[in-house]
Amino acid sequence: MATVVAAVEEHSSRVESPRLNELEYQQVCRLGQVMSEDIRICGRSGSHFPILVIPMHKLVTMVRKNLAAGHILVRDVRLNGGAASYVLQSGTEKAEYNDIDLIFRVDINGVENGSDRVKEAVLHSLQEIHLDHDDKPLPACTGFIEDAYIRKMVKVSNEADWWSLICLTNASGHHVELKFVDRMRRQYEFSVDSFQIELDQLLSFYSSEKPQLESSCYPKILAESVYGPFDTALLHLNRKLIATNSPEQIRGGGLLKYCYLLARGFRIDSSFDFSFTKYMCSRFFIDFPEIIQQYRKILSYLRDHFSRDDEKRSQFLSILYDVVQESTVCLMGQERKQTLDLISSIAQAEQLAHQSSGCVRFGPPNSHWFQGFYNKHLFQGIVGNIPTNINRLKREFPSLLFSPNTVPFIYYLPNIAHS
Repeated sequence: MATVVAAVEEHSSRVESPRLNELEYQQVCRLGQVMSEDIRICGRSGSHFPILVIPMHKLVTMVRKNLAAGHILVRDVRLNGGAASYVLQSGTEKAEYNDIDLIFRVDINGVENGSDRVKEAVLHSLQEIHLDHDDKPLPACTGFIEDAYIRKMVKVSNEADWWSLICLTNASGHHVELKFVDRMRRQYEFSVDSFQIELDQLLSFYSSEKPQLESSCYPKILAESVYGPFDTALLHLNRKLIATNSPEQIRGGGLLKYCYLLARGFRIDSSFDFSFTKYMCSRFFIDFPEIIQQYRKILSYLRDHFSRDDEKRSQFLSILYDVVQESTVCLMGQERKQTLDLISSIAQAEQLAHQSSGCVRFGPPNSHWFQGFYNKHLFQGIVGNIPTNINRLKREFPSLLFSPNTVPFIYYLPNIAHS
């Protein structure tokens, strides 16, 4: 009895923190919807690995169990990012989200080869999911599983940070990002993406005999804003306002997130210092100094955050162009012009693809593909019989010159009349 009372008192004292808030019944229902949804983990194209299907809450439980088997303590598990904003936002217009971001807060102190153990726990979970649906086992070598199902992996280890990210592939772009965090100096970019919803109570509820959410019986779940006061961050989310703290700490991708929010109808809070965009531009060019790195990052962001037919793609690129043009103070004029030309060329290729009912694709060239190259100095088409409007692009962006040290990109433009 004393233990129960102590747990209730601890819960009550935590709720009193301005950074925390207890979810209402409708929010818990939305959270249950997100965590009950079947996710599809897709094998790499051409790999002949099957699609793995599992409810999100079962995946979390499985990964947590395998982490414990590897002697890694999990303090708690949290839902983060756009899915957390979707759960918390009030009103009829709900936040959009593509990926599902999960944070496993782990204690890695004294654990030898901690990042390897984390990866093994995830790969072993994928093997278990497959065995639940198919008697034929996956290859015993985890390297094959990693190549087939893992879209990307990131590991950061220094005095201020220890965390790793494993992203599971989904063919429709709805990836699942598993982040394992012992310590992280900066856990958010803007107030509207600072929410973390604790999942432990919900996971325990699902493990009960009759896990049915009802207004008279549902788990008490806390959400935290790591930005600061929860009510302030939620107000920003509901009113679609952009605000942050210490913008100089935001990594390079924050510039793209800022432009994404503007394209989605967010606006800067009137009380906020507009000069923060200079910090974000500077950090973007520190993290992605080469033109090919900028190109890959922008294309990757478009692919991960916008559907192919999303009209906001062109608006995002237009906003990015304006922000870079107005707020970049760390580059020489020629370097800035190269980046602006890069953004313009991507935007015009998007427009051409849209007008031709085609799409931008990447792969080996053939007689129907337009092939070009980018690097630090470069824009040059090399295939004959090129559409007139593509030649116009080359004339309009002379600052991007040809160099033999190149990386290929491909524009597929069907149904365009060739001159």
